Amino acid sequence: MDKEVKIPRDWNAEVQTNIDRYDFTFNLQKDFTIAGRIYGRMLELKGIYLEACDQDPTAAGTKYHLHTELDQLILRAKERLETWNDQ
Repeated sequence: MDKEVKIPRDWNAEVQTNIDRYDFTFNLQKDFTIAGRIYGRMLELKGIYLEACDQDPTAAGTKYHLHTELDQLILRAKERLETWNDQ
């Protein structure tokens, strides 16, 4: 059974929080499990945006204005997780 995705009241604020915490979480953090959970939440946030795009692309682009930054953060986080043990 899939777990329920927590939908934030302010999607952009939660994305901004992830952007602000990225350096600590993925560069200074020593706990792979915590970093993996945060990466998973970023993917959930992207899923919320994609679902909104399916319903109304124009409104989603306006409401979820940090979607490009989230996509970039997801790519950086994925790369960091893939090379976690190499550093």
